[in-house]
Amino acid sequence: MSGSAHSTRESSLSVEELSVKYGTRQVIDNLTLAPIRAGRITAILGPNGSGKSTLLRAIAGLTPSHGKISLGEHKLSSLAQAKRAQLSAYLPQTLPPTVHLQVLEAVMVARRAGDAVSAELALDESVAILERLGIAALALRYMDELSGGQRQLVGLAQALVRRPSLLLLDEPLSALDLHYQIAVMEAVRHETEMRNLVTLIVVHDLNIALQRASDVVYVKEGKLIAQGGVKTVTTPKILADIYGVKARIEMCSRNNLHILVDEVV
Repeated sequence: MSGSAHSTRESSLSVEELSVKYGTRQVIDNLTLAPIRAGRITAILGPNGSGKSTLLRAIAGLTPSHGKISLGEHKLSSLAQAKRAQLSAYLPQTLPPTVHLQVLEAVMVARRAGDAVSAELALDESVAILERLGIAALALRYMDELSGGQRQLVGLAQALVRRPSLLLLDEPLSALDLHYQIAVMEAVRHETEMRNLVTLIVVHDLNIALQRASDVVYVKEGKLIAQGGVKTVTTPKILADIYGVKARIEMCSRNNLHILVDEVV
């Protein structure tokens, strides 16, 4: 199945009774989520060590787990990793070592991986995604010459150009300045809506997450605390339970949430 065919199919992500252990430590504990809908960004939020990155890796099939994970009609937890990788794109916090390839070449390689498309089509789509992310000026730069933030943006381009049905982003904003943090979130939202992707993103900046995502999953110590629309489930009590802070939730003039932390609980 080509990337363009499976990325447009109406689907949702289902996670049932998911458990992950590292040795004897239970990192994800029998976690079940309500179906995560396509066409919307879902932010995964929680304190350090709560299992957010492990959850993404388990969904991507990169960490051994027990439970059921499905994307539409596809039972991901039963698929071979190669087939699972055709359906999903995962961007880790720490990118792998770079190679001496130009940015445009690296994105083209990602587009053609596992998908029989012409070099001309791969070129056109790679240029288009670099332009949408605002990094077309990097096209002829070499990957091993880029800053950490620039590499992160190219990694996002490589994930998006593959036209996945499921997009898993682990701290894609961590090395970016404020301009690119907002630009990347807007680009991810545009791609998610345009291609009807199921998009999960781990973000530490609460205000960016709550203003740019549609839905949220709050986790703590490997367990689900709350899930739903951003404005529905985000409350001072939830923030106190999750982060141990006393916070106010205010609505800005654009009808977006803004978190103001007064003190630690």
